[in-house]
Amino acid sequence: MKRIVYIFLSALFLMACTQEEPQEASLILEGWIDANDIPVVLIHRSYVMDNYSSDQDSVKTIEDVMEDLLIPFGKVTVSDGTNEVVLTGRIDTAYLPPYTYSSLYMTGQVGKTYTVTAQYKNLYASATTTIPPVAKLDSLRVRRTDTDVDVHAFMTVNPKEEAYYALFLREFKKEQFQLCPFGVFESKDAVNGQFDIKVYNPNSKNKEMISVSFNIDPENPSPTDYQLKIARIDYRSYLFWKAYNEQIITRGTLFVPVYTNIPGNVNGGKGIFCGMGSSLYRFSLASDSLYRYK
Repeated sequence: MKRIVYIFLSALFLMACTQEEPQEASLILEGWIDANDIPVVLIHRSYVMDNYSSDQDSVKTIEDVMEDLLIPFGKVTVSDGTNEVVLTGRIDTAYLPPYTYSSLYMTGQVGKTYTVTAQYKNLYASATTTIPPVAKLDSLRVRRTDTDVDVHAFMTVNPKEEAYYALFLREFKKEQFQLCPFGVFESKDAVNGQFDIKVYNPNSKNKEMISVSFNIDPENPSPTDYQLKIARIDYRSYLFWKAYNEQIITRGTLFVPVYTNIPGNVNGGKGIFCGMGSSLYRFSLASDSLYRYK
C-alpha cells in the first residue's frame, strides 16, 4: 500500500514543480472489495505545493506529509445497487495513510457491481467495480536450497475467455498483504490454458513480475510461512496495476514524470477501487513441498 501512495505523492511533487500554477487539491482514493469480504477504502487529499514552503519540505518526510493530508472525518459510502452503507473510519497503522474506512454491513459477492463515493468538504470522488469469479490455483511448488528458494504456482484458465489476474503476497504472521500486486497477467497469455507463475525465481526474465525476495537465512531452522493471494480482477484494475508495475521499473529516474500516466477508475480524483475474486494459499519455505489444490 505504501508504494502506491509514494507514486501518487511523487507525481504530485513533480507536477507541482513543473507547472506555473499549482493544481487545486483533489481526493486520492484506493479501495477494494473481495468476494465474501468487507470493503476497505483509504482516502487522502492530493499534495499542493503552495501548502508547503521549501523550508518545510526540507524537513518533512513522506510520512509527515501524508499525516497532514489524510482524511479521518470524510464520508465514504459503498452501494451494491440495492443497499448502501456508510463506512466507519478507524486508525489502522498497517497502511499509509494510517486510516481506513470499512463496514461489516456490506460483504462482496461475485457478479455484483459496487460503487464507492468519498466526500470531504468540497472534495468528491467516486468509482465503480464488479467482482469477477474467484480465481483458484491447481498447485504450488516450493524448491529450496541452503541459500535460496524457488516458488511456482500453477493455474488452469480458459484462454478464450477475457480474464485478468493479480498476485499479492504477505508473511503469514502479518495482518495485511502488500496490496500492490507484484504481478498482473491476462488469460490470453496462458500456454495451452496453463499458467506457470513464477512467484519467486532469481533467474526469471519476466519483466512484468516484480522480484520478491524471501531472504532465506540458512541458519534459521524455522523459515517464515507466506500466504499467496491470487485475485481475478476487472479490466480497469488490470490496466492500473499493469501501468504501475511497468513504471516501477523506471522509478529510479526521478526527473521523468511517468507516474502521472497511471490510469484509474476514480471519477473526480485519482486512484483505484478494485473488485477481487480471490483465493488464499499458505505455504512454508522450510523444505521442498508440493501443494495440490485440485
